[in-house]
This record gives sequence, structure tokens and C-alpha cells, in this order.
Amino acid sequence: MTDPRLLEELSLHFDPVWSWIFVAAVAAGLLAVLLAFPPDRSRLSPAGRTALVLLRMAAFLALVICMLRPTFVAVQKARQQGTVVVLADASESMTVADGPTGRTRWQEMVDALAAARPAAKKLAASGDFDIAVWLFDREARALSPVGDDPFPFAAWSDVPTADETAIGAALDDGLRATVGRQLAGVVVLSDGAQQAYAPRDLPPQTVARKLADAGAPLWSVTFGQQRGEGQGRDAAVVNLSVAETVYLKNTLEVAGRVRLDGLAGREANVVLLAENASGVMEEAARTRVRATGDAVEEAVRLAWTPVALGERKLTLRVEPQEGEVILANNELSTFVEVIDGGLRVLYLEGDLRVEQRFLRRVLAASPDIQVDFEWIDATRRDRWPVDLSRRLAGDYDVFLIGDLDSTAVRPDDLRTILGRVNAGTGLGLLGGFHAFEAGGWGSSPLGPALPFEPDRLARQSFNEPIRQGLHLQGAVRMLPDPRFGSISILRLGKTDDDTRTAWESMPTLEGANRLGRLLPTTKTLAGTADGTPLLVGREYGQGRVLAFAADSTWRWVMQGAGDQHRRFWRQFVLWLARQDDAEQDTLWVRLAQRRISPGTPLPFDAGLTRPDGTADPGVALEATVVAPDGQRRPVRVGRQGETFSGVIADCSEPGDWRLEVRATKPGEGVPRERAARFTVFRQDLELANPRANPLLMRQLAEATTGGVRLPEELPAVFEEIAARPPTFESKEQWSYAPWDTWPMFLVMATCMAAEWFLRKRWGLV
Repeated sequence: MTDPRLLEELSLHFDPVWSWIFVAAVAAGLLAVLLAFPPDRSRLSPAGRTALVLLRMAAFLALVICMLRPTFVAVQKARQQGTVVVLADASESMTVADGPTGRTRWQEMVDALAAARPAAKKLAASGDFDIAVWLFDREARALSPVGDDPFPFAAWSDVPTADETAIGAALDDGLRATVGRQLAGVVVLSDGAQQAYAPRDLPPQTVARKLADAGAPLWSVTFGQQRGEGQGRDAAVVNLSVAETVYLKNTLEVAGRVRLDGLAGREANVVLLAENASGVMEEAARTRVRATGDAVEEAVRLAWTPVALGERKLTLRVEPQEGEVILANNELSTFVEVIDGGLRVLYLEGDLRVEQRFLRRVLAASPDIQVDFEWIDATRRDRWPVDLSRRLAGDYDVFLIGDLDSTAVRPDDLRTILGRVNAGTGLGLLGGFHAFEAGGWGSSPLGPALPFEPDRLARQSFNEPIRQGLHLQGAVRMLPDPRFGSISILRLGKTDDDTRTAWESMPTLEGANRLGRLLPTTKTLAGTADGTPLLVGREYGQGRVLAFAADSTWRWVMQGAGDQHRRFWRQFVLWLARQDDAEQDTLWVRLAQRRISPGTPLPFDAGLTRPDGTADPGVALEATVVAPDGQRRPVRVGRQGETFSGVIADCSEPGDWRLEVRATKPGEGVPRERAARFTVFRQDLELANPRANPLLMRQLAEATTGGVRLPEELPAVFEEIAARPPTFESKEQWSYAPWDTWPMFLVMATCMAAEWFLRKRWGLV
């Protein structure tokens, strides 16, 4: 309803052509012409002369008016209603019964609105205000009044969108709906629990600041307790951490955290479920946790040993507790890839030098190589020898020993390594100040497997300066030995000549160890230009042994030979594991996460790797994502250097999803395929943590000129609005320019034509 428009101001404005002086000059000239050439009195009657003079004067005045360009400007004022927006929370958390008498938050809100109904009706009846009521949960929807009742609330309704609370988005929707109207204020009725997924997770504080900028007050009324009875007892799995891959029959550690609310002094069973080869979830392990307080988080660790290859689902579940009503947060799931034929490497190092960082990084980048790193700190020799029996219980394919003294490891553990090498495990020794005979390795229990003879005189003491005679000084260039340089470890080209050329162009190394006297069965694979051995190898029992005298291959990466660096170390490990003759390409898929919330984009990488570890540049990749209901849709994949990447979007349906990747090479008829699964979890946001949040409601109110009110003070809010009725007025400017319209042209044309017609009729022309 608006008041009749009132004319507040009327004014006349002139905009003369060029200037007032020009218009005055033109008017004077025309007037002079009219006076100098009057109608012929001898041939006209007085009435005729008067008619001609009047017509000429009318045309003259019309022309002058057009040159003055007058404009009438009127300002009109209109009073408008102010709009009061009432936002009422209808999400699932409003059904929590934590009221003083066991009533739900929804019932308490409906009662508060019923008490405020008379004040709201009086406000609307004044004609100065109208009330717009909105219900909101994940979405906002207008509630139409019934008769004169502005709050026609019924029983709470469980709609599909009630599983989230989007206070910020609802406020923003209300503002958009009132564009063009005067906003008198906003009343928010809620428990304050903002819990929404993207894109409805707009922070409410952001919209409250917009209201403050617009001068609109906001009143907040909070329902519910910060700790309601609906959350009195709750056990929840809040975190699940597990490695992405595990080797067949190796033990995998599953770590998680369990939150126990309102269960002080009680115990809860935590179960690990694993998917078997038939797709059935079976119990793999269990443990018990005990809550020491009312609200605590306890860490849990469980172990699982896979017995079948492939992708397996793991679920960590805490069993429901007596009296627990919220069960949606009792479990979390993820996926693990169980692989076979992959390499597991144990890397022992005594010094955290630059070389070990680059080496670990390049090996970890290979999808089929898993590196377990053990740092035996050389500065804590008081703890030597360390016990590696637990480490050596694992099934390793290759042992790497870096800059580490032989006394750092128990003799029994060295004998265990020697037995493993004899049985087929590979052993690689790397350069360093305490490597090889400088570290006493030839005289250790591992000595029989090494490719050089023991030399007790070459020992490097920790308390003495570095013995220069044990090392090559300056820049060292490694070149394949002509006798054995075609071995796969050193292959950097398609032919031996290509390989030799590639090594001759490689950056130099920064010094190296002297390996001493080599055994007759040892083969020198690479050395310096003058024949000093740098890379030697031999076989011991069923195993292979390599000794690499350098420890500065990281310089290759820093000087632009990163691909060669990666290829060399991968081939180094593959040769030790006797997998250097592998001919099969590997299609791999790597997801950024295995567990996402609905609507979260999921990046992924994929590629086809040759046996030598390099990417195949001629492959074409296609990707498809499969939803839990079986619907399929393509995913866009783009090349990023040597690999491919993409982003899976719009995964809103909870459940297990699958990404399928197909690789096609020119000239090959059968494409390679690979799949990876991930889960979209949708916990019950509303009931997983149904605590009221009065702090958020206070922040919204205090950001504006409104305030925080108790439910029983809701009628006073409408009375406060009515007590200070602002006069919402709008001003509208209206203008009229008569000189630029057809009536003025008609007047001029009529006067001139009539004057000419009369003169013609009376024989004056």
C-alpha cells in the first residue's frame, strides 16, 4: 500500500540555443522585420490586418520559444511501505527436543510466533509495513499468509532439503527478493547451527554486513541449547587415515579418531571392516576405547593384512551405544589398492643429506615402488646399534644403504640382510663419508655379499678429519664401461651409441668414493674417463648387489637432467629386484582423495608408464565416472606434460563412485583399462552435531542496529518497529519540454500556412 502521490515542486528551466544574447538578437531581428513590413493597409480591412499580424506574431513567438527550449520539471513524492522479513528455520535440527519441558525447538519457535501474532497483525494493519515470512533449511521458500494471519505455521515437515541449514544463503535470498522495496528489518528465528555444503554454505556474517551497509536492522532469536538432550550420548568416527596402496600379504596400519560425547566411563567397540574378493564387507579387526570425560576424542589403530589383489574398501565403525539416537556419524570409509609385483624398498641412511631427499622423492614418484625410510642418526651413536628386527620382518625386494657406518646396525640384523640377499633380495650401497670400507662394511657380517675386498686400514673414524685418500676429488663424469655399459641400469637411449652420447652430456658429479680392490667376480658397469670404478655389481646367491660410489646425482636434477636422474634410479632399483627385463607398460590412476563430501571437485592424474619408468607420449586417454546408481558420464582429461589430469565434478549422490580410465595407443587394437573407486560421504549434518549456536546469532544481530532477543521478547520486536515507523518515501522527477514536441511544430506550421493562405486569398501575393 502506498500513499497518493503529491506534487512537491514545479519549476521551469530554459536552455537557449547557443546563448541568451543570440536568442535576443534573433528575436529583435524578427521583430524588426515584422514592424518594417506590416500588411498593406490600403488593400486590407482593419480586421484582415489584425488577423495577419496575429498569425505572424504567433509563428514568431513559437520560433522564439523553440530557441529558448523551455522545460517544465516536476518532483513527485510517494510514501511506501516498509517490508519486515521474518526467516524461520525449518531444518532437521529444529526437531531436537531440548526445550525446558522436552519440547522441540520447532514447537518453541511456533509458540513464540503465536505470542507475537497480535503485534505483527497490528503492525501490518497500520498500512506502513508488510510482513514477508520465509521458511529456510538448505533452500529458502516464501510462506504465504492465510487471511490476516501472517504466521500460518503447522507441524514440522520433513522435506528433502531439511538435511542442511543455510542461514547465510537464506538471508541472501531474502535480500534479493526485496530488491526495489524498502527493508524495515529482518528477524531470524533459528538455532544458529549453520551447516551446509557448497554452494549453499555462504557465511551468514557476510550477508549481515550487507544489511548493516543498507541500514537495515536484524534481530536474532535463538532456540535450543548449546548441548541438547538429542546429543546426550553420541559416538562418532571423526577421522580415518590409511595408505593408498599396500602390497599383498603385507600388514597395513589403519589409524582413526573416535569422538565419545556423554559416555564418560563407558567403553565402545571400534570395528575395522574390509571388503573381500566377493565385494562383501568382513570384520578384519576390533578394539575398545574408553571415554575418560563427557566429550573426548580417542585415537585408535588397527591392522589389516590383505589376502587378495585389487581395490578394497575399508570402513572404520564404532558400534552404537545405548541411548544413542544419532547413528549417521558412526562410520567412515575409504579405499586401498592391494598390489602385487610392486617393489618394496628399505632405505637405511645415517645422514640427512641432499642426495637422500632427491633419491626418496624420485623413487616415491614411481607408482609401483614403495620406499620405507629408516634414519639412523649418526649424532646419537650412544644408541647404536639400533634394532631393525621389526623393520626386517617385512617382505622387502631391495635394501639400500646410504652414508651409514656398519656399527650402527646390530650384527644379527646384518646377518638377516645377508640371508635375504642370498635368497634373492637386491642390495645397493651408496656413496658417503662412512660408506663402503670407510664405514667398515667389508669386515661386517654383510661383507660376504659386497663386491670389494675388506680393508681394515680404510676405516674412517668419527672423531678424525675426512681421509682424502678414500675419495676422488673434484668434478667426476660417469661413463658406461665399454665391456658392460649396455646394462639396463645405464640405458639412456635406444642404442649403445645413443646411451654413450647421453652420458657424455650429463652434468658432472661432485667427487666420489674409492671402492678399493674389487673381487674377481665384480663387474665394473661405469667409471671415470681414466677407468676408476664408480658403479660396480655382482651376484651373491640368488641376489644382486650394486655399489655406487657417488652421492651427488642431485646435481643432475639441478642442471636440467631430471628425466635422466629419474630413469637411472628407477632402473637401478629394478635391476636389483631382477625386474629389469619387464616389457609391460603400466596404466596408472591417482586420485587426490578417496573420500569427499557432496559437490566437492575431485582432481586426478593418470598416465601410461613404460617399463623404464618414462611416460608414453603417444597414448590417448579417456575417462568416465560411474555413479552409485550406475549412470555413466565422461570426464574431460587434458595432457599435463607427460601425464594426464582431470577434475571430477558434480558428485552429489552419496555412495561409492568409480573412475574408469582407458588408454589407447596407435597401432594397438586392445586398449588398456584401469579403474579407481572413491566414496562420497554425506553425514547427517543436522543431527551429527545438533548443538545450538547462539554466538553466531549474536554476531549477526550485533553487525547491524538490531539486537539479540529471547523468544518471549519476540512481540516486542514488532512493537519496536511500529514505535519508530520510518516514513519510507520515494521521489520521482518528471519533465516536459513543449518545444521539442509535435504540437509546437503544428502551431508554427498552422500559423504560417494560414497567413500565407489569407494573403493569397486577398490578392496580396
